[in-house]
Amino acid sequence: MKNETRLIETAPGIRLSVEVAGAIDAPLLILMHGWPELGHSWRHQVGPLARAGYRVAVPDMRGYGGSSKPDRIEAYTTDTMADDMAAIARALGAVRWAAVGHDWGAPVAWRCALRFPEQVAAIFSLSNTHGVVPRGDYASKADAVYPDRFFYVRYFQEIGPAEAELEADPRAALKQIFFALSGDAPQGEWTKIRPRDSLLLPGLIEPPAGPLSFMSEADLDFYAAHYGAGGFFGPLSWYRNNPTNARDALAYGDQRVTQPAGFLCGSKEILLTMVPDGLDQMRGACDRLLSETILPGAGHWIQQERPTEVTEALLGFLKAAAF
Repeated sequence: MKNETRLIETAPGIRLSVEVAGAIDAPLLILMHGWPELGHSWRHQVGPLARAGYRVAVPDMRGYGGSSKPDRIEAYTTDTMADDMAAIARALGAVRWAAVGHDWGAPVAWRCALRFPEQVAAIFSLSNTHGVVPRGDYASKADAVYPDRFFYVRYFQEIGPAEAELEADPRAALKQIFFALSGDAPQGEWTKIRPRDSLLLPGLIEPPAGPLSFMSEADLDFYAAHYGAGGFFGPLSWYRNNPTNARDALAYGDQRVTQPAGFLCGSKEILLTMVPDGLDQMRGACDRLLSETILPGAGHWIQQERPTEVTEALLGFLKAAAF
C-alpha cells in the first residue's frame, strides 16, 4: 500500500495537499489537524489505519503546508473548512466517510457531522469537545474571562503582530509552543497569568535542548520548513473567524450530533481547563457518544505524544460504530 500525495481542488482556486493511503474501495477516514500543525501530525496513524482496512486521507488544511493559502480572513470559516472536507470525500469517490479531528480540526469534524449528516457516518474528536456555541460577542466574553491578562486568542485577532513574532524564527517558535502544551510541561503553562499586552512566546517556558520527547528534530525541521515558506497568516486566521463561526452555528439548530461519536484527550489537555464544562456539554449534545478516553499525563499533541494508544482508541471506536 503506497501512500500518494494529491492536490485536490475543493473550491474555485483552492487546492489542498492530501496524503492518501489504503485501498481505493475501503471505508474513508479524513484526519484533520489543528494549529500550528500539518497533516504530518497524523504520521503515526496513517499506516496502521490503512493496514486495518481503511482508506485514509490526511490534508494539510486550508492555509497550511502545501495547500492553498487565501489572503482573506473570511476564507477560513468552519463551514468553509467542512466544505473542503466534503470535497475531498467526493474527489475520492466516498459516499459515506468518518470525520476525525484534533485541535482546530475537531470543530471542523464536528461541523462536518452537522453539515453533512447523510455523508458523515461517524465523528471522532481529539482534544476539543462539542457543545452548543454560546450566543453573544466572542471578544466581550473573552474580556470577561481574561479582563486584565494575556489571552492568546485575543492576541491573534489583529493582523500582523502574531505573524511577526512567530515568523521571526518559525522553528524556535514552534518548538516552544509544542513543548508548552505537551504533557512534559508544567500543568497550566499555556494560560498562566501575565500582562495583557504580552507577546506569546516570552511568557512560555523554554523547551529543553535537543529533540522533544514526542517529536524528532527531523519532524520539527519539516514543520519549520513549511511555516517558513507559508507563514502564519492562514493558520492564525482560523481564530479570526470566531464571531462568524458562532453565528453560522445557529443555522444548525440545537447542534445535536446524531452519528456515533468518540472523544479522546490527555489529562493535561489545556482545553479541558479552559472549558471546564466541555465534557458535560459534549455528553449532552451527542446522541451516541460511544467512547470517552482520557490518557493520564498526556498533553495537547495527543496523537504525537501517545500514538499507539490513540490509534488503538480510534480503531476501537470505529469498530463500535460499525464503520
